Amino acid sequence: MLTSTFDNHELSVTQLSADAIARPNSGEVFILCALLFLLTLTMVLYRRKFSNVLQALYSQRFFSLLTREGKALEDMLFPLTLLFDMLTLALGLLTIVNHFYAPFVAKMTYWGSYAISVAVMTALYFVPYLGNLIYAGLYDRQKDHYALNLYKFIFLTNVAVALFVFLIIYHATQNFIVFYVFIPLFIVLFGLFLFRLLKISAGKVNLFHFFIYFCTLEILPYLVLVKLIAIICKSNS
Repeated sequence: MLTSTFDNHELSVTQLSADAIARPNSGEVFILCALLFLLTLTMVLYRRKFSNVLQALYSQRFFSLLTREGKALEDMLFPLTLLFDMLTLALGLLTIVNHFYAPFVAKMTYWGSYAISVAVMTALYFVPYLGNLIYAGLYDRQKDHYALNLYKFIFLTNVAVALFVFLIIYHATQNFIVFYVFIPLFIVLFGLFLFRLLKISAGKVNLFHFFIYFCTLEILPYLVLVKLIAIICKSNS
């Protein structure tokens, strides 16, 4: 009886357990596919306007096109794109929290954690929006109210589209370093956003009032969010 050449050899075969193999997160895959569908739908239905939104942060001409062709915030482009923005930013928030505080996220279902992230990002958008109304009324800035909200929408859309690309890369590589690469891009976009806000009614803006508005409504809510996440995760660790 012939025996196999490899029978009774001294080399051991290491068997990989199922747990040792990285498994893709099915929930994350579904969300990314849904976001891709939503982004594609927006680009097909509102290709020109959506292109103007993406470029308005870099060029005043495209911002003027948005305002001249009609109020973009009253068009169906706004809720459709804002939905994409909130869902994308929420996925980014969940991914970051899950990386640094995995035990905290593990105590809830993935979809429960994502729902909370969506609620948080939505609140972070609409609370400053209401604050903007108060700011415009207190300092007689009603004429600039629309421009402030439009630039906020433009900024978030640019951030969300860029983040979506990085989320796809992260999902494919499972390397968290892609988020560190995203940070400089976010800083540049934030700087452009701040510059555009300062350009609104140039020479008429009270810098002290603007400083109070920007720090209170655009920065403080995010600092509070980071602090709350750190406290909750520390208490649950």
